[in-house]
Amino acid sequence: MPGEISMPQLSDTMSEGTVVKWHKKEGDKVKEGDKVADIETDKAVMEMESFENGTLAAVLAEEGAKVKVGSVIAVVARAGEDPATVKKTYASGAPAAPPPAAAPPPAAAPVAVKAEPPPAAKPAPAPAATPVGKPGNYQFDLVVIGGGPAGYAAAIRAGQLKKRVLCIEKEKLGGTCLNWGCIPTKALLENGALVRKLRDHAGDFGITITGMQFDFSKIIARSRGIADKLSKGIAHLFRKYEVKSEVGVATITAPHKVWIQTKDGGAREITADHIIIATGARSRSLPGIDFDGKTVISSREAMTLATLPKSMAIIGAGAIGCEFADFYSSLGAKVTVIEVMDHILPIEDTDCSILLERSFTKRGIDVLTKSKVEKVEKTAAGAQLTIATPKGSQTLVAEVVLQAVGVTGNIDGLFGPGAPVEIFKGHVKVQLGVYKTNVENVHAVGDVIGPPWLAHVAHHEAVKCVELIFLPAEHHQLIDYDAIPGCTYTHPQVASLGLTERKARELGKDIRIGKFPFQASGRALAAGETEGFAKLIFEAKYGELLGAHLIGENVTELLSELVMAKRFEATDEEILETMHPHPTLSEALMEAAGVAANKAIHL
Repeated sequence: MPGEISMPQLSDTMSEGTVVKWHKKEGDKVKEGDKVADIETDKAVMEMESFENGTLAAVLAEEGAKVKVGSVIAVVARAGEDPATVKKTYASGAPAAPPPAAAPPPAAAPVAVKAEPPPAAKPAPAPAATPVGKPGNYQFDLVVIGGGPAGYAAAIRAGQLKKRVLCIEKEKLGGTCLNWGCIPTKALLENGALVRKLRDHAGDFGITITGMQFDFSKIIARSRGIADKLSKGIAHLFRKYEVKSEVGVATITAPHKVWIQTKDGGAREITADHIIIATGARSRSLPGIDFDGKTVISSREAMTLATLPKSMAIIGAGAIGCEFADFYSSLGAKVTVIEVMDHILPIEDTDCSILLERSFTKRGIDVLTKSKVEKVEKTAAGAQLTIATPKGSQTLVAEVVLQAVGVTGNIDGLFGPGAPVEIFKGHVKVQLGVYKTNVENVHAVGDVIGPPWLAHVAHHEAVKCVELIFLPAEHHQLIDYDAIPGCTYTHPQVASLGLTERKARELGKDIRIGKFPFQASGRALAAGETEGFAKLIFEAKYGELLGAHLIGENVTELLSELVMAKRFEATDEEILETMHPHPTLSEALMEAAGVAANKAIHL
């Protein structure tokens, strides 16, 4: 199969380029990396390299010609191919062979599990006679279902590439993260931290406050206002990049076909060359403990309660459960956290989990680990929980019960009989790294394809998916799933990257650990936030950074440095030798690297 050289996308705004000069002529031998042509973009003249080895068989664009992005401008005959035959084939206008698909990452895909047929879609089925259309004649180049961090990112990136894009969102742009998750919860947590600091620690700063009060309804309203503002910002970006959007419920009825039931009651079918599913995920409940939105609630209701409950039981102590425990306890609610695993934040490094447990306990939060909720019975005052603990059965009464035990993909009613997309453990099954489903030109990204359920992962998957679809192969880069940062916005915060100490030892890694406490940080002392530490895990022989685990105030802002360090394979010596400004919390990273390298100055 001949190798094609296409007009590359060299800038976000580039839709076509001009061939300024050819450095190779037909019949010349070319190697991967050889400079073959100069291309003028809308910004500059750039060199274009060959990604093929062989003989330049045909030049299809003369010097001075303007060529659309993605169009083939030259063809290389690979080993064993006759250049003359290749040139004749392309000169005759025969369709070119498609570029090779991006290879999946080496990790094996999960074993396919045949899902139960999805429930029939509520909208009436689209008329069978509606033609799909030939390639290039669809109404849209891309339809994105879902307007959250994955959906709107996919739509905007495709808009930047000058594609015809429609984004369908059933509620508000921004999805769960912006409207009901990441952003408004952080606003609540900031409010809670401010109240707690003024109430419990004002005296440490020489400040006396008497009669302090807060308005719970205004705290909730502030978080909703921030979410609304950001949602409007996405609408502005859609207009900027000419992305169309619509409020409605979408069903994929067949390859290239989407049936939309709009908010105003209308319904119609649209066609698209490609479809990206970015519908996210929603809270799931434990068997026999159903949500009712009042007494037994999900994280969504927890953000909009009308009044502050006097007591709250939180089932599940992952990031969501711990963040709401932090917020409601800061405002004075009696909070009990129940976790079936050995520690809260069970996927984090054990040292961080233990320190957060101690911090919560000191603040009056009851933490029950290795404990399982067996029954929840509603009462006039709220609910009574029966809990199996290491010390035996225990009964707990709470005004509100928050379930934070995980999520499941939003796939209900998403697929018609003509689009039998495979489902795996409640999520859309894809080929990880290229995000293809088993149905032609249907892709899926973000929380709907499974863990890790993180907004920043969803965002990057969406952008990569669009680029894999619409950009030439030379622009394809796969996501490094070993360098995913994780953040929990409790007080103290928890931030992590890579292997935990526990996992590194299970894998038989020979490691060195550097740990620096914030009690020894001048900046932390000045801020009155000395709780926590920076812990870095390095491979013993070469000093490669394997993992980073931080707990302390605002440590989530320190994590990006370590993500960059891991991506560029920085060692403990290189982190130590990188000059960090003084006084900052970031110095703790340098100091932790110094501990690992046995060169610590301040410890």
